[in-house]
Amino acid sequence: MAVVELEVSIPQELSAIKLHQYQKYLSVAKNIDEEDKDNEFLNLKALEIFCGLSLKDSYNLPVSMFESVLRQVGDCFAEKTDLVQRFTMTGSDGVTVEFGFIPNLDKMTFGEYVDLESYITDWDNIHKAMAVMYRPIIAGKKNLYEIEPYEGTDRWEDVMKDSPVNVALGAVVFFYRLGTKLSKYTMNSLIAQEEKTGD
Repeated sequence: MAVVELEVSIPQELSAIKLHQYQKYLSVAKNIDEEDKDNEFLNLKALEIFCGLSLKDSYNLPVSMFESVLRQVGDCFAEKTDLVQRFTMTGSDGVTVEFGFIPNLDKMTFGEYVDLESYITDWDNIHKAMAVMYRPIIAGKKNLYEIEPYEGTDRWEDVMKDSPVNVALGAVVFFYRLGTKLSKYTMNSLIAQEEKTGD
């Protein structure tokens, strides 16, 4: 029996996985019947998307390695995803850019709000939401910084496809929690108002 040597690039943490890889995986998973979600094809696609292994190479992996690699990828997605305020990315041209989260949500423009609301729940377009939430830092230090003015998603949406997926997941969770808190606050406020007028 011939020994097959493969070079496998296994992500060690969620930040090593790019947003476009996660989008591709979600697209594959979405197109598989619900009862087939645990099937081997989806596992093979996970190895192809997240580790760069062809389907043929995946079939040549020893079973223990196949399961170990899948477990490692799964462990990455089990990580806690907090909001990331700042992160850097280096482009293919070697230029490194530091991106910052919208520093003051109270000063968000109407255009930012409309675009963010359109894209934040759609994983096919989450890179566009990322282009709203994160833009290059143009001044400041640590938690006090200023980001580039918003001019629509066109400028940064393709760049954001290469952002670390933990940044996108952290931002989505942040806005989900914020929305939940706001709706709870609004409901409590309405109930209090009703009790005042009902007296």
